[in-house]
Amino acid sequence: MHDILAHKEDFIDLPTKYDVHEYQIMERFILSIKDRKISDALYRAIKGKGAFRRFKDSIIRFDIEEEWYKYREEAIKQVAIDWCELNQIKFKDK
Repeated sequence: MHDILAHKEDFIDLPTKYDVHEYQIMERFILSIKDRKISDALYRAIKGKGAFRRFKDSIIRFDIEEEWYKYREEAIKQVAIDWCELNQIKFKDK
């Protein structure tokens, strides 16, 4: 850690949670859902304070938790790929 602090100019900051925009990922996931009843309910769930908790409760209630986590994983992976390309770093998948 001391080496990093001493030579900060030699390192690139990783994306932060603010670069990931998980709320936007939730919105895109909701738009990808074909069942209008479910997508409308999820859209209402993410409005206002407590959106993340209500969203999680809703995906469990609608039994689409697995689909959400797959979608989220791919979206975050794309953030990593975009960051690597921006910083001219080769992205290596698993």
